[in-house]
Amino acid sequence: MSRVEAFHILDRRVPDGIPLFASWWWRTLFAGTSLGLVPVLAVAWAFIDVPFGHWMEANWPTLFTRVSGLGSPAAWLLVCASIYLAAAALRARHAARWAFLLLAEIAVAILVCGFIHLLANGFERFMDGSGAPTWSHLIPSVRCATIAAAAWTCRLRWPASRVFGAVTVAMVIAAEIALGTVFLSDAIAGAWIGVVAAVVLPWVWWRVQPDTMPRINRAVPSAP
Repeated sequence: MSRVEAFHILDRRVPDGIPLFASWWWRTLFAGTSLGLVPVLAVAWAFIDVPFGHWMEANWPTLFTRVSGLGSPAAWLLVCASIYLAAAALRARHAARWAFLLLAEIAVAILVCGFIHLLANGFERFMDGSGAPTWSHLIPSVRCATIAAAAWTCRLRWPASRVFGAVTVAMVIAAEIALGTVFLSDAIAGAWIGVVAAVVLPWVWWRVQPDTMPRINRAVPSAP
């Protein structure tokens, strides 16, 4: 039996260096949260998005709308790629692996958000203008997904940064809604997609190439 399979289904503890998703408890938690968000997003999409968006536009300080720039996917991809290339050239493997991990997480989050957008557009065309134009706003926020993935990865790399990361994600979500770029349901969905990408990809890497995975808190144990 592998180390992953040995984890008890109700055990929240995982050894140092092992991704949370290796535990059945954490898998169940993330799966349950994902399913639980579906009715929440449906209610927000149908009843809350528009009035809440107008309220945020009227009450959110204009100064703080610039915070949304922290979630720019292009900037994060460029910075991560630059750090990866520089670290690889300098043979700083640890930094290069972290940069590559975050680069992959953001790329996956962007692809998932884009795929959902395509599905929404396809459904809108299928409805053929029969009174459902609001389907077009079923667009998970790429910026929220990007900043959420970055915040979770920074939490893995620097555990003390979790509060700062959570506040930053909340600020970007609020700024995106206040700018009218996305609705509340889109921001929440995007942020959750970013978190899931940042949770699943380290586990996949650990399962495939555990010896090359970035260290989480401490050195990674031997392969299962």
